[in-house]
Amino acid sequence: MGAETTKLILFGANLVFIVTNLYGWLLKRFYVPEAYRDNLNELYPAQQSVAIFYLLQLFEIPYLLMVGQPQALFYANGTALLLFTSSMLVMLKSYFFPEAPITRRWWLFWLPVGLCWVVLLLPLLKASLLTPMFLRVMTWVVLAVFLGYLFLLNRFRLQLAQRIHEIDEDEYSNEEDFPVKFARSIKWLPLLLVILLVATFLSNNVWVKMVRDVLFSVIDVWFILFTLNPHRKLKKIPETLQKDSAKEDAPVKYHVSEEQRKELGAKMMKLLQEEKLYLEAHFTMSDLVQRMSTNKTYLSEVIARSEYGSFYQLVNTLRIEHACQLLSEDSHLKMEQVAFSSGFSSGSAFSQVFKRIKGVSPSEYLREKA
Repeated sequence: MGAETTKLILFGANLVFIVTNLYGWLLKRFYVPEAYRDNLNELYPAQQSVAIFYLLQLFEIPYLLMVGQPQALFYANGTALLLFTSSMLVMLKSYFFPEAPITRRWWLFWLPVGLCWVVLLLPLLKASLLTPMFLRVMTWVVLAVFLGYLFLLNRFRLQLAQRIHEIDEDEYSNEEDFPVKFARSIKWLPLLLVILLVATFLSNNVWVKMVRDVLFSVIDVWFILFTLNPHRKLKKIPETLQKDSAKEDAPVKYHVSEEQRKELGAKMMKLLQEEKLYLEAHFTMSDLVQRMSTNKTYLSEVIARSEYGSFYQLVNTLRIEHACQLLSEDSHLKMEQVAFSSGFSSGSAFSQVFKRIKGVSPSEYLREKA
């Protein structure tokens, strides 16, 4: 393959990448789907952040103009790694925690990226030579800054996972029923894409860069088509996921008094114990609210302020107590039988919850009691 052909292929791949991102910016900046127009900020709180993310990809233009040159390749790979990791963190924060606004202090968050970008740009401007020493030093600097952003991104991912689990635990008693699938899957996507960008940066190879351009262009096109799809269903991020971060520093406001909490809590426990509602398969908070003919907000608060903390913990604690009673009456029962009789949907789920609550597995529990 000739040098001109190679350059043309690299140029075309990068041009497509830049054009798709430019179109994505125009789309996110000026187009609002019909179904979203009345409640854009509520239904898609990260619209502005996504638009900025698209626009930032125009930093690839120097590479497009100097495609094939080593200094342009190193510049593009280093800049992409830092910009993607940092801006992805801002996008996810804007989407899942819009109640905690991004303040002016966040400009300091971009400062390391800006400084690295200026230095990486120097060889392109002939202000510095792309010497082996320059490559080594800037490789370590970019990786150091990247690791800082990666630490923040991973910490955010863990916080998001915990917040998702808390939301699910407020409504469901079986983990198999947990429904927040979008947030559960999206928390892994940034890390997977970051791995690809790290590989591209460390290899510093034009063909690896081309593959990255093509792959990201495909993702851009898919996202653009998704945005333009007039038949897509509206998705609203759960309010708890949005607002909990804002409530962390705010004073707690209760809806029920201490006397009402005790009264409603006693009524709830009496109903659960007498009718053994916790043994029902796939028992939910909505089921309990309906059986008690009460307000869900009030009942959720009562459970949150109790020793259990969540509906999930309440129901599963009662289930494990029931399982222990069954095992004490007949230690020869099969664990799967005990699991189903105690309201669990599988033997593995029973074992996991049992160990989480009791600190030992069901079999270890039996040996200790023997």
